[in-house]
Amino acid sequence: MNDDSRTDRLPRITVITPCRNGARFIAEAVESVRRQGYPDVEHIVLDACSTDGTLAVLGRYPEVAVISESDAGPHDAMNRGVSRTNGEVVGFLNVDDFYPDGVLHEVGRTFAADANLDLVVGGSIVFEDDGAGRRQVLFLRSHRAANGLWIPELTFGVPGFNGCFFRRRVFEAADNFRIDYPLTGERLFLLRLALAGRTSKLLDRPTIWYRLHPQSRTINREMRQLAEISREYVRMSLELTRRCIGRPEHRIFLAWHAFEAVKLIVRSLRPGRLAEAIQAFAALNRNDPLWLFRLAEALRLRRAVRRLDVRSEQ
Repeated sequence: MNDDSRTDRLPRITVITPCRNGARFIAEAVESVRRQGYPDVEHIVLDACSTDGTLAVLGRYPEVAVISESDAGPHDAMNRGVSRTNGEVVGFLNVDDFYPDGVLHEVGRTFAADANLDLVVGGSIVFEDDGAGRRQVLFLRSHRAANGLWIPELTFGVPGFNGCFFRRRVFEAADNFRIDYPLTGERLFLLRLALAGRTSKLLDRPTIWYRLHPQSRTINREMRQLAEISREYVRMSLELTRRCIGRPEHRIFLAWHAFEAVKLIVRSLRPGRLAEAIQAFAALNRNDPLWLFRLAEALRLRRAVRRLDVRSEQ
């Protein structure tokens, strides 16, 4: 019998890495894929015309397919990567993150065992390197509720998108990543999959190491992008609220919209942007006059989600 007919044949996995000026971290990301020893892996790096020596580092890895071209941001690069993939399973690895050893084999076996499975979801490790190069684990997140597609966690929590692996058909059946959400498009993508009833399975292990560092767009101690992230979440929650009228998720999105709008108001007031705070408050009242009553629900959901997080004892 031809091996291709075996139901347990390991699928080809494509790892997509969007990158711009990632010379400092790219070798560790690539090495983490190489170390997997997975028999059929394709690693595509979408480089946005880096100028810091990234391409020289990547030149040491001839097995990596490097596409260097301008793009409209990481989500545009991810869309381009998906369109060029040959893998049945797709994962996304940021240039500053890396995979734990053995992940791809477990992901591949899990997909091979169930042809109806759309997503495999693993836990996330958030870590930080100090000035002396010592590595400290900050958080462990399991994403165990609803196998990573629990809508309260996808709204009020921190989804571990890069610890997820996707059957390629989910991209063929759905819209690509939205580039009009440059900081939060991955969250919207997962929410769309959850709303579509996609099937997922949780691995009882971490599948990604997320690095907290000053140059990160979204995971940094300075939290430079908080206001912009809040603006995207306000717009996203309002879009989903309107899309889900009549569905059980509608009340969750209403609560999330009120929660994020209030956060945006507070974040606008702190640096003294009074006009922006007033504008956000007026929009909140216009879009949902009952927003104050949603906050109790939002706080309840937020508490439920926070109980899923496990802080490292280190």
